[in-house]
Amino acid sequence: MKLPPFPGTLTKQKTGYAYAWVLTDEQREWLCKWFPEEENSRLLAASGMSHSTLHRFARQFHLTKSKAGMKRIKRRQAAQIKRVCERNGYYDSLRGRPVSEATRQGTARMWQEIHEGKREHPSRVMKRKNPQKYRQYMQRRSEQRRETIRKEFLRVKYGLERKTRLRCIVMCKYTRSQTCHRYNALRRGYYVMEDCSEQGGERYNIYYDDQTVRSEKFEKNLLKDGFSIKRLSPVPSL
Repeated sequence: MKLPPFPGTLTKQKTGYAYAWVLTDEQREWLCKWFPEEENSRLLAASGMSHSTLHRFARQFHLTKSKAGMKRIKRRQAAQIKRVCERNGYYDSLRGRPVSEATRQGTARMWQEIHEGKREHPSRVMKRKNPQKYRQYMQRRSEQRRETIRKEFLRVKYGLERKTRLRCIVMCKYTRSQTCHRYNALRRGYYVMEDCSEQGGERYNIYYDDQTVRSEKFEKNLLKDGFSIKRLSPVPSL
């Protein structure tokens, strides 16, 4: 059903020391008739009210959504969400299909506009317009990140292949001196294995090859710190 236009325009009247929006009898009748049946977004667009003004009038006139009205509203919102999900390729991604090229281009264009300052980041918009929803969103993100870190830590601990590029994962616990020696060994051209877990057996091994500029003094310090210096075996040609 098409929503009829809002009768007239809103006006303000002074109440005490402030001005407030007031409704005429015709406007009040329009609001009381359509509030139980229509979405608030359509009512706001038709009347020009703000969210706070609409909710103030709803409390003042004891207006609530009817059961049949809520059923129709939810049906219309579900259809709208379905159209959006079909357009942005969400259902295809759930079925294992690649995201459409139009979606990729739209996403790339959105991030480019954000980086250029032409568009505000969606999370900032959410934080400003709906702080409660933003807090829930950030809480979900924190829980997901903690779970990702936990799984990645277990992969590293048992020598499995890493699935993420998280830098916060400590491959294994070294002393400060050992950490510095591993870093300096990499800078000097030595090789260390990515899997340095207890189970992998490469925790204290440092390798060199014919291209490595070796230092007797540096290698003595490595040996004192618990490392083993080994020659890197060449990969056999097939």
